[in-house]
Amino acid sequence: MSDVQIYRNSSDKPLDVFVADLKEVIEGRGFAIYHQDKSDLVGFYRSVGIDLPEHYQHIMLQICKPESSGKSLYANPERCVFVQKFIFAYSKGDKSHVCFLGFSDQLIGDLLGHNCYENGPDDDAFAERMKGTYATIQAMIEEAV
Repeated sequence: MSDVQIYRNSSDKPLDVFVADLKEVIEGRGFAIYHQDKSDLVGFYRSVGIDLPEHYQHIMLQICKPESSGKSLYANPERCVFVQKFIFAYSKGDKSHVCFLGFSDQLIGDLLGHNCYENGPDDDAFAERMKGTYATIQAMIEEAV
């Protein structure tokens, strides 16, 4: 695996059904979806004058588990670029497609500096937890597919 990976999957479910199923799985694993009222990318682009096909759907789901991620931000505020995860789902043909971007624990540790802290987990422990989080996101998507 490279340091950065796009996870991809697809479903025969209509996008709204797939997203509802994914939301149920996400919440069942203790995560939450935030800003769902702003998740419609097609609506956003149309609002600024971009013409998109009538039946095209594309959403961005922002997911987080605050009780886990919130504890590590204080130790290193730059972790903010990793704690919010985004899952993208879109319609193409008669399928729903889903993808998200993940980073290796080595890259996360390198980017953050491998620092240790008295009041929170060190960067390498944080990076290792993120590796587990990416695996959980992949498993949640596979369950919803």
